[in-house]
Amino acid sequence: MSELMYPVEIINLPSEGKYYPEEHPLRKTSGQLEVKYMTAKEEDILTSTNLIANGTVIDKLLESLIVHEGVKPVDLTTGDVNAVLLAARVLAYGKNYDVNFQCDKCEETVAVSVDLTQLESPTELVDVNEDGHRQFTTDSGLDIVIKTLSRGDELAVEKSNKIVDAKYNKKVSSEITSRLRKIIVSINGETDKNVLNTMIDNLIVKDSRQVREELGKINPTIDMMVEFTCNSCGHATKGGMPIGVDFFWPDIEV
Repeated sequence: MSELMYPVEIINLPSEGKYYPEEHPLRKTSGQLEVKYMTAKEEDILTSTNLIANGTVIDKLLESLIVHEGVKPVDLTTGDVNAVLLAARVLAYGKNYDVNFQCDKCEETVAVSVDLTQLESPTELVDVNEDGHRQFTTDSGLDIVIKTLSRGDELAVEKSNKIVDAKYNKKVSSEITSRLRKIIVSINGETDKNVLNTMIDNLIVKDSRQVREELGKINPTIDMMVEFTCNSCGHATKGGMPIGVDFFWPDIEV
């Protein structure tokens, strides 16, 4: 346990630490992560116009909240990152979160109060090797090994996309291939990055989709879909609940 001067909480991550390398601290704790309660310091981060403007506010918040020895926010899976942010919100402001959805039938705005503690993550996790990697064979016969997508990988993909957008004036997107390059460890035993990049560029669509489906199995996350009924027309539907700065501070002016 932490001996620091602020209150801390141990939270359970959706991955259960299963999809990290064998030596990673979260593998040893079965996905139990030590985080601090939000304080005035974190509120300063959330209201920093510079951090909001350059898109780093959430990452700075994660760096401040995670006090678990040996754990860096950039190494967390994207699914576990969502769990940390959700737990931080509950610890700081309580379990109820008021959010507006739009009815997909009559397009009226529907106000919903969501109990964040009732959102669930998968209960059954697939097996991986000691490195946290998953091996499978595609329908076309390719033997592929993948790893999960970390927050650091996600940031690198976003940076790569911005470079491509600037170069090609947003006429070309590299998002899918950039993600595949981050998660594919080997194809038919080939691990050389240059060779792998060429193989990834030439993956048939069916195989590309299967890789992304397999990624979902080793990147469990909390289900942020919320069911609600429209007060105007009575239509029942679901809506996704995004996590941004206003998730922590609804009245903030972004």
